[in-house]
Amino acid sequence: MENSTRMELLLHSYTFRDYTLDDALRAARRLGYTGLELHPVHFNVSYPDEELARCLMHADRRGLDILVVDFKADLIQADDGAAEEAARLLERTIHVCERLDIRLMNGLTGFLTGPEPTAFSKNGSAIATDDHYNRCAERLRKLAKVAEQAGVTLSLEIHMNTIHDNIASTTRLLDLVQSPALVATPDPGNMFATSTADRPPAALKPLQGRIGLVHLKNCAYRAGEYDYSVALADGHVDTLRHLRELIAMGYTGPFCIEYVGQGDPHVPVRADVEYVKQSLGWLLDGNSD
Repeated sequence: MENSTRMELLLHSYTFRDYTLDDALRAARRLGYTGLELHPVHFNVSYPDEELARCLMHADRRGLDILVVDFKADLIQADDGAAEEAARLLERTIHVCERLDIRLMNGLTGFLTGPEPTAFSKNGSAIATDDHYNRCAERLRKLAKVAEQAGVTLSLEIHMNTIHDNIASTTRLLDLVQSPALVATPDPGNMFATSTADRPPAALKPLQGRIGLVHLKNCAYRAGEYDYSVALADGHVDTLRHLRELIAMGYTGPFCIEYVGQGDPHVPVRADVEYVKQSLGWLLDGNSD
């Protein structure tokens, strides 16, 4: 990582959830992103063969790569039949990604919530049982073997209301599966709203060598609620310190900027990509002080 131009800076297509895929691609191209993470808001997950090929064709026309494809597979549920169906679809999507030379998939293994879905610290791993982890791990082991043979990496996003909603619970699941094809996607914005223990950048250290992707979004805590309508430089997460920690840990993978707030997404994603480029420039040049 000699300079910031070597880093992959992706735009998450969910940022443009109220726009077309072409709108997201045009914005990414104009604003200097190097590629896209593709969210299911822009493709029909039930038909991965046709849909992913279509999306790649659009991206190629815009001179961009789709480097990450998202997945949602409910692998924590007790219904074996439904879980097997979800696993089969994910396995099929892995093989499509293999054929299309997409080497990274980011996703979730199902949601688990109590009576207060927005009280993130009270859901997900906070109410998960050993059965949830064991079921999920057993199903993930099989999928990770498929992914490993296909040359595809599955990355579990640290996301609220999942059983991998903080660093400790994600590490637990990775340890249960024990596959080089299964890694983690830390998201400091998500982690800020879920676990106070995960807020310091040093909390990332247990994931050293086990990170496939990093999501960058910010969050502000106001009047008892978590507000995501903030740019990377403006919220309560010190993104620069997280970037510095990741670089110190030897992370060389892609960073994906994801804006999930309200309003016109073009404005924050323009500011965000410039902020990340400048921050990485300072850090990689040793001038962050």
